[in-house]
Amino acid sequence: MNSIRRGIQIVGLAAFLAAAAPAHPAAAAGFNDEYVFATTKAVHRMDANPGLKVTLYPVTLVVDTAFLPFAVIAGFVTGDA
Repeated sequence: MNSIRRGIQIVGLAAFLAAAAPAHPAAAAGFNDEYVFATTKAVHRMDANPGLKVTLYPVTLVVDTAFLPFAVIAGFVTGDA
């Protein structure tokens, strides 16, 4: 009986926290997403042969994923607060 009550309390707390949180916390904190997956975005905007783009996407995803923590830090540092 206590485990059921505890489960209901946890679900209730999670629902309350989800309802109280802003819709997009990064936007509320002034997050600049310009640096997140910048290489992949650059390939997407590149005016090149689609065959070349297809071959570049896996490389850019690996590079962007490797540098993702630094991009997130840069996004918070350069964000408009």
